[in-house]
Amino acid sequence: MSEHPPPSDEAGPDPRAAPQPEPMSPAAADRLEALRAPRPAQVALAAGVALTVTAVLVVSIGRFAGFTKLGDTLNGAAWGWLGLCALGQIGVFVGYAGAFRASVAGSGDLIGDSGIVGSRHGGPRVGVWYSVKVALAGFGLTQLVAAGGAAGMAFTFWVLRRLGFSKRNAMVQLITLNTAVYLVFGGLGWLGALVGLLDPGIPKAMTLSWLAGFIAVIAVARWFTQPHRAAAFDAADGAGRLRRALAVGVTAAARVRTCTRTADGRRLLNWSLLYWVGDLVSLWAALRAFGVTVSVAAIVVAYVMGYLAQSVPIPLIATGGVDAATTFTLRAVGVPIEVALLGVVAHRVFAFWLPVFPGLWSATVLVREEMPASGRKGRLFPWGRSA
Repeated sequence: MSEHPPPSDEAGPDPRAAPQPEPMSPAAADRLEALRAPRPAQVALAAGVALTVTAVLVVSIGRFAGFTKLGDTLNGAAWGWLGLCALGQIGVFVGYAGAFRASVAGSGDLIGDSGIVGSRHGGPRVGVWYSVKVALAGFGLTQLVAAGGAAGMAFTFWVLRRLGFSKRNAMVQLITLNTAVYLVFGGLGWLGALVGLLDPGIPKAMTLSWLAGFIAVIAVARWFTQPHRAAAFDAADGAGRLRRALAVGVTAAARVRTCTRTADGRRLLNWSLLYWVGDLVSLWAALRAFGVTVSVAAIVVAYVMGYLAQSVPIPLIATGGVDAATTFTLRAVGVPIEVALLGVVAHRVFAFWLPVFPGLWSATVLVREEMPASGRKGRLFPWGRSA
């Protein structure tokens, strides 16, 4: 059955387009119904757990650092720097929204596989505000069910299906987007580690492990994405489930490999860079507010090492893992422990607490607009609804 993407540059599918509903399984309808109207108790539970984890983190590390030092550091804070924290977080969400939009714009061949005609760029045309809502929604749901970002990725997959991608191509597109974003993350970390070799304040174990690890990942990716090998994996339609899953990953990695050759691909990488730079600037400003200036190499190395904690699949408390890890990696590069703790907590106010509720609102709005509240069983996707 043919699925139709939005032909206009509005924030979502064109309401004038003829609906082409796709049957939804009862299980899928139940899952989306849960997203459609999150209960206040669910949000309160997630917020309560995050608050508890943050309190335990502050008390535990604060006891180690000394509460007197924490108090003195707070009293001497230059709070004006926190405005730069907020500006950096705006860059984070604008960057991810731009990366999503550029990724979809460059997906014409994937849409074409489903027999759909895309925009003048090849893929569906997605508006700026719609992309921002998708970015916020993915963030909000990731905080509710951390698990390495699984909830946010599942929601983005649903958005891609709604835009007209087949199941396989939606997965390819999702992995392409996230691979490009984290390729930039790895590249930033590698450059920071390279410069950090010249900084005696950065432990060599941190820099050398990142330098070697990233090169190894790139080497493996290049082996898998050689044109003849990628083509062989792509032809695995009739193979087993594991090989088909590997084929999706290889296809996505091969697409990322060609990003620098296309305008949409370069835009995807540039927006991804804004995403990471925004968060780094936000963390740097939070430390500066408490009287410490950190070199670019030191903060990049500490940030990328601490960020890896977010991949640990612990529901609801990923923020605590990132906060604790980043606090100690900052200490490892020479930041006093009391400043590292307060800087990380201040950064997370802007990176976590302020955006989480707009994120949950965006997720609710996007799904409510897509799915009416009437009966779950046999529900259809109304592709022509306005977003």
